[in-house]
Amino acid sequence: MRTGISGPDTAPTTDDGSRADRLGRRGFLARAAGAGLAGTALTGATVLRETPAAASPGPTAVASPRTPADVPVVREGRDPQYDSLRVGYNRRFDIRPDEILTPRDADEAVAAVQRALDQGRRFTAYGGGHCFEDFVLSPDVRSLVNMNSLDTVAFDAGRGVYSVGAGARLLNVYDSLYRRYGVAIPGGVCYSVGVGGHVLGGGYGLLSRLHGLTVDHLQGVEVVTVDAQRRASLTYCDRNSTGDLKDLFWAHTGGGGGNFGLVTRFDFRTPSQERFLISPPASVQIVTCNWPWEGVTPAQLGAFFSEFADWCARHHASDPAHDAVFPWLTVRHRDFGGIGMVMQVSSPESAPLGDALVARLAAALGRDAGPSHVTREWMPWLNSVRLIGTSSAENSNPNRRGKQGSANFRGQFTEVQKAEMYRALTEPVEGSVSAGIDVAALGGAISRTAPGDTAVHQRDATMKFLVQTFWQDAAHDAPNIAWLRRAYHGIFRETGGAPVYNAVTAGSYVNYPNSDLSDPALNTSGVSAGELYYGRNYARLRAVKRRWDPTNVFHHAQSVEG
Repeated sequence: MRTGISGPDTAPTTDDGSRADRLGRRGFLARAAGAGLAGTALTGATVLRETPAAASPGPTAVASPRTPADVPVVREGRDPQYDSLRVGYNRRFDIRPDEILTPRDADEAVAAVQRALDQGRRFTAYGGGHCFEDFVLSPDVRSLVNMNSLDTVAFDAGRGVYSVGAGARLLNVYDSLYRRYGVAIPGGVCYSVGVGGHVLGGGYGLLSRLHGLTVDHLQGVEVVTVDAQRRASLTYCDRNSTGDLKDLFWAHTGGGGGNFGLVTRFDFRTPSQERFLISPPASVQIVTCNWPWEGVTPAQLGAFFSEFADWCARHHASDPAHDAVFPWLTVRHRDFGGIGMVMQVSSPESAPLGDALVARLAAALGRDAGPSHVTREWMPWLNSVRLIGTSSAENSNPNRRGKQGSANFRGQFTEVQKAEMYRALTEPVEGSVSAGIDVAALGGAISRTAPGDTAVHQRDATMKFLVQTFWQDAAHDAPNIAWLRRAYHGIFRETGGAPVYNAVTAGSYVNYPNSDLSDPALNTSGVSAGELYYGRNYARLRAVKRRWDPTNVFHHAQSVEG
């Protein structure tokens, strides 16, 4: 799925103003072969759609044969794609960079980085555009590297890996992997999220209790790194790497995007699987619950959250029957919806376990679990992915403004937390069109991996928590941000306004970032944002940062410190 980089009448221009090649599938292959990509192990995956597998790439850095002038450039007033390529899904962040670089392969990605370095321009990389903060679309960015053309999804039979370009979107990845090969990665539900950011933060979704985090299936990464002399080159590292390359791979298993380099390709492999990657269930049951707010008391809502937390704690340890159930609370603000849950059940034998949870949640609210509030439907797995990924405006509307805050939980909600959640969900939010709290179950296969085996430290967490609000007009920025801050920091006011590591909470999720965690006036816990995101893994990530990005080229408002 290309994303408008070139059209029937227009194409990005190169630095000398000439039109870039309009490349179809065959044209891309011809161009790649002519540029020597097929013979370069580190970039062989860019032609995997048609060619046999290349030899396993070696763990070395290779300078790009391209020059910075080779990179297609989009500029304001000259190219019609400019406005479409500079915006993300959070319209709070609206920048007008001097240029947008649109690399079509790994070599051009190296050239794009080198171009920005040579010109002294602040640059960031754009994948899916779903970042909750301005880590990519920051006002000081003058060169935006749009990765959307690197969207290849293919199987490398020689190495037994599935290669996914860093510019691919999740739904495209699911569709391509499943329809062609019958496999999947356990990733997120939002269809348009970019792989580049999603994987680097760890990645989780409705298959994660059954199969673990996305990074648990990561085999290798191809990444543009920059040395102390500010020279960009292409580096490959994987599970079998040693020394500094081993550390670089590890950092990409949950160390967050925009910290160590510019990833161009992810290789996935599940060694124990016959097809080299997990196969999702042929069919799943999707259970949707929606109970009305009318008459719900603080005690009842508190009991509702407690029942869910209790279920997540009791079913945290991996067990085949339990792992097949993934429940996810979707509690909308009283002005914008009901008190709900979406649940995926991957096995008919596990359906009673899910039904029991639904009954307990309904009883806590003083409601029933009948068809007026609860629907159940078995459907092909890929249908469920499309249904859930595209059914909500939060996932599919790219013209909203938003603010979020997240946490990992590993115990029951405290009485203060439950009271603050009720207050937030019933307090008016001026200008908001959607606000609420989501709580997803963790555990299962996620808990099988030790905290230090990947950069994702919070393996003992039982729940992932998110509070958020969306609105349309910039005039409503202040009241919505104020509501979010009252809600989030109020929920964690017992621990200095942040989800510190204790018996109840376990830090925050880097893919749901919150810039307020870096504000000592709002986060008075004494625990830094980096420590909240990465826990005890933060010290090692800082060492990797010093080794692989010594001049701090790849940085943002909450990037890993060197």
